[in-house]
Amino acid sequence: MLKTTSRITRRIVLVFLIFGVVLTLMLGLSFVAAFKSVEQCMIDELLDAELQHYRSEIENTLAQQSYHSRTTSIYFAPLAAPSLLPEHVRHLSQGTHDIEYRNHNFRVLVKDLGDKRYVVKFDGTSIHERESEFIHLVWIYSITILTIALLIGWKASHQIISPIKQLANQIITFKNKPGALLDLSQFNDDEIGFLAKEIQHYHEQLQQMLIREKEFARNVSHELRTPVTSISLATQILAMKKNLSSEENNRIQRIQRAVDEMSELIETFLMLARGSDKSSRDNYVVSEVGPIVRKVIEQQRVWLGNKPVEVIVREKGHLNVSAPSGVVSVLIANLVRNAFLYTERGTAEVVITPNKVTITDTGIGFDSSTQTQIFNHHAKAGSRDTNINKVRGFGLPIVQRICEYYNWKVSFESKVGQGTRFTVRFDSELA
Repeated sequence: MLKTTSRITRRIVLVFLIFGVVLTLMLGLSFVAAFKSVEQCMIDELLDAELQHYRSEIENTLAQQSYHSRTTSIYFAPLAAPSLLPEHVRHLSQGTHDIEYRNHNFRVLVKDLGDKRYVVKFDGTSIHERESEFIHLVWIYSITILTIALLIGWKASHQIISPIKQLANQIITFKNKPGALLDLSQFNDDEIGFLAKEIQHYHEQLQQMLIREKEFARNVSHELRTPVTSISLATQILAMKKNLSSEENNRIQRIQRAVDEMSELIETFLMLARGSDKSSRDNYVVSEVGPIVRKVIEQQRVWLGNKPVEVIVREKGHLNVSAPSGVVSVLIANLVRNAFLYTERGTAEVVITPNKVTITDTGIGFDSSTQTQIFNHHAKAGSRDTNINKVRGFGLPIVQRICEYYNWKVSFESKVGQGTRFTVRFDSELA
């Protein structure tokens, strides 16, 4: 968030700078263009006035074919003899011209009157020097204006961004301390204040919803414990009976496995409902993943039925994780169950290494549209079996929630008709 506000500050300063550059260039070029236009008009009027004055007052009194003053020179010659004019103006046509001669800048008026051609030459070197000084002055003023615009933009951006930074800091503080009170009432009654009020309103609604969700999860889990405990005790009593047939014993064991799995799910739901409390996570016992994987596979074999699927477990390293065994069991069980459900023939392989567990099947796989929604509750594989779809859509979001809770990483690769590989990477501190 702070990086975002810094980018906003830079954008505001950049806008002021660009505005200053554009405005300064427009004004500077306008001033220079206006100055040159007025200068040329004044010089052209001066040339015409000098010519008229020369013809009316001086021409008849001079025998020479030229007249010179401090800044003006006038030449004339018969139209039939233009060679009598100086060489540097002899080739000029009628009108006004800018020429450079002997390191001087001249404005020249060429005009034919009667049978004579008149050339009036004005030395504008000093004016051009003043023009250069004026342009330099415009550049100095432009740089000054740009500097002022930059300072104004920097100050204005900080004034504008200050309440946004304040709002961001409060939200970040609340993010690091979820139990802290989020009070945004001190903001002014403007757009940012309105945004702060809406955020606070949304936060209050979200807190109430989370409280209701946690209470609901606790209440439901508590209410589920009683019948689950009753079923567990009943199966234990049934298992103690003598002369049980093997079929009856298998059914009792299946019920007991389902009860154990339900108990693990209840504990997992309670854990997720409590939220991400790192201190409570650090106090968890260390669980060995290998025995949990083997137990889960035996529990989930019922989903294979009589399908020709070979189950392979490869333990390439010792893996311990800091989490309850029930949570790890729920995580592995959901992935193994999906592998068993969606593999009609081939293999389902579980590989354990010192920092990860990989579960690979040769099942139906996911198409590209399903892969983008794989961890949503409504995700479905490419099967027509509605009950199976519900199982997969229900299990993977729990896997993701558990991984987020413990900062583990879950990823997958899948190809339609070839199978799927899920990988869960654990923290390496206990591996």
